[in-house]
Amino acid sequence: MAHKIKGFTTVYLLMILSALVMAIVMIINAASGAAARSEVESVCAMAGRSVLSEYQKELYDRYGIFALRADDAMLTRLSKFYINGSLITLKALVRPVAIKVQASAEAHPGLETAAFGKQVRRLAPGAALTKGNLLEYLKSLMGKPDEGLSEGPDSGGDRAEAIKRAERELSREKGGATGKTISSRDSKRLPSKLLGYPKRLSLLLSGGIFDLSFSAAIEDEYMMAVCSYALEKKENCYMEKEVEYILYGNPSDAANFKSVKLSLFALRMAVNEAKYASETGELLISTAVAAAKSLEEVRILLSGGTVDKLDYAMYLRILLALLPRNEKLARLMDIMQLNITKVDGAHFSFRNYAYGFDLEARFVLKARTGDVSQTHVYR
Repeated sequence: MAHKIKGFTTVYLLMILSALVMAIVMIINAASGAAARSEVESVCAMAGRSVLSEYQKELYDRYGIFALRADDAMLTRLSKFYINGSLITLKALVRPVAIKVQASAEAHPGLETAAFGKQVRRLAPGAALTKGNLLEYLKSLMGKPDEGLSEGPDSGGDRAEAIKRAERELSREKGGATGKTISSRDSKRLPSKLLGYPKRLSLLLSGGIFDLSFSAAIEDEYMMAVCSYALEKKENCYMEKEVEYILYGNPSDAANFKSVKLSLFALRMAVNEAKYASETGELLISTAVAAAKSLEEVRILLSGGTVDKLDYAMYLRILLALLPRNEKLARLMDIMQLNITKVDGAHFSFRNYAYGFDLEARFVLKARTGDVSQTHVYR
C-alpha cells in the first residue's frame, strides 16, 4: 500500500513539474516574442529615420522644405539595407530575420498642397505668431507717413475713359518690367500646371476671399519672406518678381508686374472713388479725380513710398489674401522648383518627390512570423 502511495506521489509531482516546465516554456516563448517584436519595431524605426536622411538637400538648405525621392524601388532598397545592417550588428539573444521589406511613398505625394502647407506654416517668420498677436505683427510693418500725395487734378470726364486712360499709362510704363520668362516646356512641368491652376485674370473672382484664415496669413508671411518681389530683390532667383508670379501665374515677370500695377490701381480707385463721392456728391467729377489720384498713388507705391500708411509689400499681402490657399501654395512650389533646377542646378521636381513613406516588413523568429507597419514622415 505504501509503495502505491509513493508511486502516485511521484506521478503527481511529475505532472506538476511538467506543467511548470510548460508554463516556463510558454513564458520564455512569449518573452522572446515580445523581445523580438520590440527589436523589430526599433530596427524599422531606425531604418526609417536613416532613409529620411536621404532628403533633397538643396530644397531643404534654401527653403527649409523636406522632400524625399518618391522612388519605391529605391526606398525599398534603402530600407532593406538599413534593416539588415542593424540586424547583423544586433547583439541580442533573440535575432529575428527579415524575409520581406516593402516601402512606398504613394500616400505622401510631393504635389499634396496640404502637407506642403504644414511645412510652410512651421517655417513662417515669427513662427510663434498666434491668432492673438498676428494683427500686432502686421501693424509693426506699418506706421510710415504717406509720402508725396496731393489732391490730384479736379477735372470731369467720362468714368470709363478716365479709368482706361490711367490703365494705359500704367501699361506703357517700363519701369521694373524686365525679368525672366518661363519657357513653355518648363511651364508644363510646374506643380501649378500639373494641379490644374491656370494663370489669373482677376483676383476678386478667384474665390480666395472665402478662404481667409489665420493659417493662410501665416503662409503668406512665409511667401513674403522667401520670395523676391519688385521692391525686394533676392539673390539667386530665376524670376525677379516671384510674389507677383504667385498672384497671377503668368510665365513672364513683365506680365505679372503689369497685372499687379493694374490691381493696385483698381484697389486704390475703389477707395478714392468712395471717398470723393462722399465728399462732393458728384459721381462723374469724383471718378476723374479718383482715377488721377489712384494713378499717382500706384506710382508712389512703386517708388517705395506709402499710401494710407501701407507700402508696396503690405499691398502685396492684401492681394495675396484674395487668392485661394492651395493655388498660392502650388505657385510657391513652382518658384522653389524653378530655383532649385534652374539656379542651383539640381535635378528636382515636386512630382517625383514625397514628404514621407510607408514601410511594411515581415520578420521570422524560428517558425514564427510577425509583421511591422510604420509610417515615416518628416516632422
